[in-house]
Amino acid sequence: AFTTLRAGFTRAIEADQTRLHITALPTLGTSWLAPRLGRFRAHHPELRVELDLSPDARDLAGGGYDIAIRNGHGNWPGLRAIPLFPSVFTPLCAPGLVEAVHGLGDPGSPLRVPLLGRPDWWEIWYHDIGHASGPAPDRFGTTFSAEYLDIAAAIAGHGIAIGSPILFAADIAAGRLARVHPHAATDGRAFWLVYPATRQLSAKIIAFRDWITAEISTPTS
Repeated sequence: AFTTLRAGFTRAIEADQTRLHITALPTLGTSWLAPRLGRFRAHHPELRVELDLSPDARDLAGGGYDIAIRNGHGNWPGLRAIPLFPSVFTPLCAPGLVEAVHGLGDPGSPLRVPLLGRPDWWEIWYHDIGHASGPAPDRFGTTFSAEYLDIAAAIAGHGIAIGSPILFAADIAAGRLARVHPHAATDGRAFWLVYPATRQLSAKIIAFRDWITAEISTPTS
């Protein structure tokens, strides 16, 4: 019986060592991480990656998840937080709409297309460029539940979204999106790679940490 029990524990440990369960925010996971995970698997074919996307923070202490990518200030007790990149946002639209957004720099100026995205981000962005208030509610189009949906609508030509030029750099480089103003604002937060401090020597966590920090520092990524 003890031999069978030991064998069961051994199999469980081996399975845990070869399974990497990541949880991330939906926009980052959909637009930035998922397209890159193939490169991680190419370097570490021994690891089976499972990606969970959730707007809510998952419990890393319970053992169901190995790593999280969170947005915030990096001060989570009991967790080791590695900074990845800042949370920034700027107006983005389909290239064909660039001519239609003249006057965007004035929140009171009429536009031929609606605004998309979080009103608080628009307010921060307008404040940064010298305006006391943000756009009026009637300037907004459809409300979506996530940033990547705002960007999908912008790519389809349905308005001007405010979103991250980092997370959507591939769409900008491919010509699906265009930046319509040079300024990018921030709410002071950042994206962090997070894992339990008690597991900082885990080989699979170290492998992912080293890969993602190298991926971010590579200009072509």
